[in-house]
Amino acid sequence: MAVEINSLDDLFESLNKLDVSDVKEFHDRPTKATVESNEIEIDEISKRFLNLSNVLDWNLLDLLQSMPDMNTSNEIKPNAVKNNNTVYSSFLHCPDPVSRTSYHFHRLGIDGKITSYEEKVNIEDVVNANSANSLSLTRKINHQGDLIRGTTNQLPFTPGGLGQDVVETTSESLQINAESAGKLLPRDKFGLFNVPPGLERGIVPRVEAGSNDDEKQFEEIDKLSNLNNSQENKKEVEKLRELEYQKMASTAVVDEALGSSEIDKLLPVDLNFARHIRTFNNTAEKVEWAHMVDLNSNMDNFNELVPNPARTWPFELDTFQKEAVYHLEQGDSVFVAAHTSAGKTVVAEYAIAMSKRNMTKTIYTSPIKALSNQKFRDFKEDFDDVDVGLITGDVQINPEADCLIMTTEILRSMLYRGADLIRDVEFVIFDEVHYVNDQTRGVVWEEVIIMLPQHVKFILLSATVPNTFEFANWVGRTKQKNIYVISTPKRPVPLEINIWAKKKVIPVINDKREFLPQNFREHKELLTASSIGSSKNSPKNGKPSGNQKTITKGSKGVGAKGSNMSTFYKYDGASKTTWYDLLKNLRANDLLPAVVFVFSKKRCEEYADSIEAADLLTAKERSAIHIFIEKSISRLRKDDRELPQITKIRSLLSRGIAVHHGGLLPIVKELIEILFAKGFVKLLFATETFAMGLNLPTRTVVFSEIQKHDGEKKRYLLPGEFTQMAGRAGRRGKDKTGTVIVMSYSRPIDEASFKDVSLGVPTRLQSQFRLTYNMILNLLRIEALRVEEMIKFSFSENSKETLKPEQEKEIKELQSKVDSIDISEFSEETVKEYESVHNLLTGYRQACVDIISEIDESRELGKRLSRGRFIFYRKNDGNPVLGLVTRIDPPNGVCTVLRLTKPMLLHNEKINRLPVLSFFVQYSHLHLSTFGNTRKMLDLEIEEIPIFDIEIISKFAFAEFNNKLSNADKNELETLIVEFICYVSRTVRKLMRSVLLQTLL
Repeated sequence: MAVEINSLDDLFESLNKLDVSDVKEFHDRPTKATVESNEIEIDEISKRFLNLSNVLDWNLLDLLQSMPDMNTSNEIKPNAVKNNNTVYSSFLHCPDPVSRTSYHFHRLGIDGKITSYEEKVNIEDVVNANSANSLSLTRKINHQGDLIRGTTNQLPFTPGGLGQDVVETTSESLQINAESAGKLLPRDKFGLFNVPPGLERGIVPRVEAGSNDDEKQFEEIDKLSNLNNSQENKKEVEKLRELEYQKMASTAVVDEALGSSEIDKLLPVDLNFARHIRTFNNTAEKVEWAHMVDLNSNMDNFNELVPNPARTWPFELDTFQKEAVYHLEQGDSVFVAAHTSAGKTVVAEYAIAMSKRNMTKTIYTSPIKALSNQKFRDFKEDFDDVDVGLITGDVQINPEADCLIMTTEILRSMLYRGADLIRDVEFVIFDEVHYVNDQTRGVVWEEVIIMLPQHVKFILLSATVPNTFEFANWVGRTKQKNIYVISTPKRPVPLEINIWAKKKVIPVINDKREFLPQNFREHKELLTASSIGSSKNSPKNGKPSGNQKTITKGSKGVGAKGSNMSTFYKYDGASKTTWYDLLKNLRANDLLPAVVFVFSKKRCEEYADSIEAADLLTAKERSAIHIFIEKSISRLRKDDRELPQITKIRSLLSRGIAVHHGGLLPIVKELIEILFAKGFVKLLFATETFAMGLNLPTRTVVFSEIQKHDGEKKRYLLPGEFTQMAGRAGRRGKDKTGTVIVMSYSRPIDEASFKDVSLGVPTRLQSQFRLTYNMILNLLRIEALRVEEMIKFSFSENSKETLKPEQEKEIKELQSKVDSIDISEFSEETVKEYESVHNLLTGYRQACVDIISEIDESRELGKRLSRGRFIFYRKNDGNPVLGLVTRIDPPNGVCTVLRLTKPMLLHNEKINRLPVLSFFVQYSHLHLSTFGNTRKMLDLEIEEIPIFDIEIISKFAFAEFNNKLSNADKNELETLIVEFICYVSRTVRKLMRSVLLQTLL
């Protein structure tokens, strides 16, 4: 029945009449939605992060785990594990503790007896560590300084791998102030300093006569009291030792009762070995830190080894790239020595992607600014999710990026200034490592490698050099890291080397690196015939006719009467039509784009001006170049846009021609590099700096000449320089072969020099380390690394430091042998005779060295050590060896020889240190080996020796044999030398074949 409600009172009455007996209480009603329990997720998190695991982390395994010296044979080894069943006991070792606490003892009484102790934390070492007093990576960040570049007030971080005995860290060497230093100086009884620093004692006062006897009595009483105290202290120490021995004996009995069964249960059954195995042997042994990677087997299981790669590419990686990626994923450092255009940049890109994934930073260093600018542009285009920055001496773009590109000098400055950015760096990529050979800037690379902290991983990228293992071993030994060396066997795009002679391209080296002597002679015949014809057609008085125009670059005046300079000397240079004819040939054979390497800025401009009539672009390309140039120079002021250099380059680029050298403005050089990469520049005249790592491949490379002036003299290009520049030829994926053309104008090229340049072995990586004022001042400022230690860890001292453990071991063995020798049976006269013989042999060897040095100083060594000349030299063991000179390098003090014989031992097969005296026939028969069986004595091997190891230079030099030797294959080499020895034996009178030594000398 509905109740009518007309007022508020009616509403209250109706509410009172309601029946609420069956209504549930308020707290029984559901007030919130049901949510699933997250206990399972919490349990998983607690098991993962809070519960202890029996599996050690990889970082802990690197510190704790070592490989035991297993005794698999019956040999007796002092450090070998005796029982193989208990081999687990030698797997793990406790690392050296890093203590942040110290114990303070509380003493009571006159005797100073220890009653208790207290452990306190060294707060100064933890809290007060900053960039001004600590080298640790855990020091406070200097927010007031420059986080990117650092400041001169900051100390660098501890260099990795140098050890605590080398780096003087923390407060002992860096926090000593005048007050603490004063406490260490001795004082007299009045509290005054009485011993000056550096002296053993101060001024001793003169004792006055008639001194008081009371003072002497007091001194004697003090001595007696001190003696009694020392005896009591000695007794107390002996009691403490007895108690300690009793405790140790009781604990030993308990340990024997427990046994090792309970401990065995705690040890894990399976142990996964870490990649970095540390050895804890006290005996110093030679350790190889570099490891050569075998590329003969394909990595078919690469996807299983690297299931989640940090970066992928749309193409299949080469084997060397897969190996590098695999080792980077394993946390190793790599040294990739690959041919030009092989794809070394892939390794760098993967490291950058890894650092992005690991939330760390990567530093990419390059030798020149042009390469830094190009890599900045390339990485900005290739990486969408990675911030890329650039730091050079001219510009600083996005310095807080994940990937920083800079020159090596900038990184050196950051290390010396202690930039806090180094904390976050995981990889440092060294591109163009062969730049270490640079005489002026090579030392910077060694400084950076030595100064980098321990946590940084190395990625070394280089062209193919002979001693990659040696350099990688030095880096690994210096930083105490394993370095994996990966080298490519051949170029992905082979090269064909040609010679330009009389408007004709003549191939002389095919794509298999085989020299074609017949074609090389063809270019000689062409130039020789033309020179003979021109001499016949020339007038008798030597003056050219009106229609004959000859460019005589570098012409010199007529010599004096009676001299051999009666004719004009003409520089072998290009004529006005040479480059136009070459360009016409390249266009006809579809060999554009091309780079012409010229070793002069001036001639770059001249050669480009000589083809001003050529136009290599279409209308569409010309329009695109015009738009790009206008957009690029729009940032410049109006006056700067009309500079003569920009106007000239604009004119050349409109025809597809450009020049590139160090005299151009930075914006102009970058403009040309971008247009060349886009394919708008068809012909580029450039100096050799363009070849330094710039990833700008082309179809053809042209050498205007194969000689250059290095600041001291004009010389032929080194094989490594030629390979670096010629490597620009051949675009991977576009060209089957790369074309290289060497220009010859009016004179034929020397065959031997051409083969040395084009087919020679690249220059070895050699240390250019030297002390500079900048280095000395930096090391004196930081006080943490001595100058001597910097020299010790340089690449120049690598061989000495590598052989140091073996030499120390050998010294100990020799010293033990010397100590065991009983010389009592020798008389004094016999000892004097031995000493005189030793002095004579030493003097003879020193005389040979002095003679060679005098010949070298007189600049006659190159003439005397001509190719094909026989020499006798000493091996490292002291035995004489017969060799044939194949190449001489006096500036570096080395000589390349073909070793012909085995070491000439004495008749009792001991080391022969006797001088080679060929003019004493009986002496030679008695003490020197003979060649009774020629083939058994042969030991053919090409090696490089110091010129001071040469003992005798033969008077015979056979040019005919030298020519045959230069063209001989490895299979023909032994037969050729045997035939030559027989030829010498037949032609030289009164000399037998069994004694070849006298024949040659």
